[in-house]
Amino acid sequence: MLKRKLTEIGSSLYRNLIYPFVRPFIEIKTKSVMRPGSYLHGGSVLEGRNYIGKATVLNHTTVGYGTLVHDNSDISNTRIGRYCSIAPRVITILGSHPLDKHAAMHTAFYDKDKPHGYTYTDTTTYQSYKYADEENGAQIVIGNDVWIGADARILDGVTIGDGAVIGTGALVTKDIEPYGIYAGVPAKLIRKRFDDETIKALLELKWWDRGEDWIREHIRQFDDVEELIKA
Repeated sequence: MLKRKLTEIGSSLYRNLIYPFVRPFIEIKTKSVMRPGSYLHGGSVLEGRNYIGKATVLNHTTVGYGTLVHDNSDISNTRIGRYCSIAPRVITILGSHPLDKHAAMHTAFYDKDKPHGYTYTDTTTYQSYKYADEENGAQIVIGNDVWIGADARILDGVTIGDGAVIGTGALVTKDIEPYGIYAGVPAKLIRKRFDDETIKALLELKWWDRGEDWIREHIRQFDDVEELIKA
């Protein structure tokens, strides 16, 4: 317990006293904007040209080029693609409890690793965490050009496809198809942004993998998806 308390104190001192001086160097290195109180933890990485809002915490998370994450969001163990727009107060929810076969839902009854300080079992009989990309340790994967509305919640094990839209206040419990618009609790498909042929063409184009020079050259075509595909 003493070791844990000392670790907590050290972490708090680093975040509040030292990290404000680290933040500007990250901004310069990645050509990004990090607002006061924003914090990258657990090896989180910005690919570049990012905006991280006030009091937003990213834990074990990679953020793709050009992606924006606005104020008071809390995102963990997530891989975020390029040019995404994530509104304020978006939160990832990691972990679950057994609801059916197990008689008790408390971790002490099924997890030998003492995640909350103690356990009664020497065998883990239920996996609390789900992975969208276990090989790379990502519990949630968010594609490219995704827009997530304010106060959305995303459960672990979920993959959100390229070009998707998540409505304000939505609860994402299952995979989201590319270029779908989802809303509600739980989130359900409202409609697709484009027809299937256009979606297929955009997924093949992968414009988010093109360099900034290509994007500048074709910026006017971005106003009309059909023109962009032709280009």
